[in-house]
Amino acid sequence: MPTTTTIDSEMSALKTRLKAIWESGDYGVFAKYLEKGALEFFDCLNIPAGTRLLDVACGAGQLTLPAARKGVATW
Repeated sequence: MPTTTTIDSEMSALKTRLKAIWESGDYGVFAKYLEKGALEFFDCLNIPAGTRLLDVACGAGQLTLPAARKGVATW
């Protein structure tokens, strides 16, 4: 059974590799491919105008921008 130190070391290595992958590309270009699905998802939520919506590290604004256009207050 792996020790906590081994698991921590493996997790740290994984995080380092994932960070390098995300930093190697242009997220804005990638985000355009997510936009259609994000808009479909947002429409399913049926959030009324005037609602306050908190966006915390949720990408490139795929949900925040359409929400603001519909009168949802984004933070």
